[in-house]
Amino acid sequence: MPELPETTVISEDVRRLAAGRRVVRAEVFRPDVTNVPPREFSGRLRGRVLKGTGRRGKVILLDFGGVVGLVHLVISGRVLRLPAWTGPDRVNTAVLEFEGGPVLSFAKLWLGYFHLYEPDRVEEHPLLARLGPDPFSEDFTPGYLARAFRRRAAVKGLLLDQSVVAGLGNIYVDEVLFAARVHPRRRADTLSEREIRAIHAATRDILRRAIELRGTTFDSYHDAFGESGGYQRELKVFARAGEPCPSCGSPIAKLKVAGRGTHVCPACQSPPTAASGV
Repeated sequence: MPELPETTVISEDVRRLAAGRRVVRAEVFRPDVTNVPPREFSGRLRGRVLKGTGRRGKVILLDFGGVVGLVHLVISGRVLRLPAWTGPDRVNTAVLEFEGGPVLSFAKLWLGYFHLYEPDRVEEHPLLARLGPDPFSEDFTPGYLARAFRRRAAVKGLLLDQSVVAGLGNIYVDEVLFAARVHPRRRADTLSEREIRAIHAATRDILRRAIELRGTTFDSYHDAFGESGGYQRELKVFARAGEPCPSCGSPIAKLKVAGRGTHVCPACQSPPTAASGV
């Protein structure tokens, strides 16, 4: 699933390709992908200028003036520049053509969506309404994390919770906790101030570096130009079960935490005791 870095990259790609251009054609294939009838989808976007793009959590925001598009890629979705117009089909779920030539396909939105909202109602969207602070916002501080971690829950589960921190997913949570030397099963309310500060710093550092390298590609993720990301070459633990830890050489272990496959170094990330684990 595209996480914060990948969503940021795609949002910026769309801005580079189409910001300031008018929509000359817009179609959607499946009615369940959008929150308006397909005919209305086309009518509300056609003739509008893409004023800019943004991101909230893992949701791409497309500002068309009086209409905002909310695109959630979920697991397999992609946004790709096409060489020419192609009608929507089972791959190209929604297609937008802009004045001057750019054509963007919102592809494989089998579990995702392309919703249209009025600008003053965007925050009412069910997914956005419950989001916690963005990792790069002023609200995301060590003090905020300390308050959010006052719970008898595994720290990994809380970091995956979008109401605690917006935009983190399985890949980057594993990498953050390894960098902070915190075991994913540690109860959040047992973390020290030093450990919380380490998690905070690692979150920003790792996400910033992943954006610079244009995301992580394992299978389906590519940017809008069809290119793979580069951060997979810098992963320390994720998807490296059985390989040596880059810090100590111990084999990376894979276990399940918060219902997700989880990668840890048992030596660098000390397993929690009965009193500090869940």
